[in-house]
Amino acid sequence: KFSEFADYLEKLETTSSRLSLISILSELFKKIASTSNVAAANATAAPDSEIEKIVYLTQGRIAPFFAPVEIGMAEKSVASSLASAYGSDKEKVLSLFAKLGDMGLVASELANRLQSTDHSKKAVVRSPSAVSDVFEVLTQIAKTSGEGTVERRQSLLSELLKKLDSISAKHLVRVPLGNTRLGIGDPTILDALATAKLGDKSNRKLLEGAYNRTSDLGLIAKTLWEKGLPAVEKLEVRVGSPIRSELC
Repeated sequence: KFSEFADYLEKLETTSSRLSLISILSELFKKIASTSNVAAANATAAPDSEIEKIVYLTQGRIAPFFAPVEIGMAEKSVASSLASAYGSDKEKVLSLFAKLGDMGLVASELANRLQSTDHSKKAVVRSPSAVSDVFEVLTQIAKTSGEGTVERRQSLLSELLKKLDSISAKHLVRVPLGNTRLGIGDPTILDALATAKLGDKSNRKLLEGAYNRTSDLGLIAKTLWEKGLPAVEKLEVRVGSPIRSELC
């Protein structure tokens, strides 16, 4: 569930130690592996592809950095989505943003206010959205173009926010703004993938060759989860994907 993913993002945000970041990320990745195994045992489709989506979202993206896929929502557009989702006014949202300096904190506070206001009447129902569902909506937002693009993007984000709890909303709105505030670099993600799947972060070197050839951490994670290390080591240079340059 996206709420579970957001809980891990919350832990990552409050951590500055690189070793702790690796530990938290590897725990998240192991959880995905565990979910996949349970699904396979029950003869249902294992959500292996979620590892790819989670890696991209951890980077604040929905695609590799080299891919020309940008969600591209400005602060005022996100403010309109928040106002619509939480029954507020755009100017009030922007005023709160000026005070807090982070649209994620604004989303969290507005969500908590709404829940607090409605608590005496009826609990606010938040349906549990899966990571893949949230990822799909973000992809729709990125692909929206033509006349009325701004309004459609605002509507898609607003409807998604209505389904999420305050912590999830906080981390979600930072993605279209390109401001995830996690401070996680590619080497940290590689270390966490190696720890989760290969037993120790020292095995990161086994993944680095494929990363240098593809520049795509999501692809590496998905391949590692679905086909294992031998398949990762066989990943080759691909047309359209840059090769990581080496120092002289």
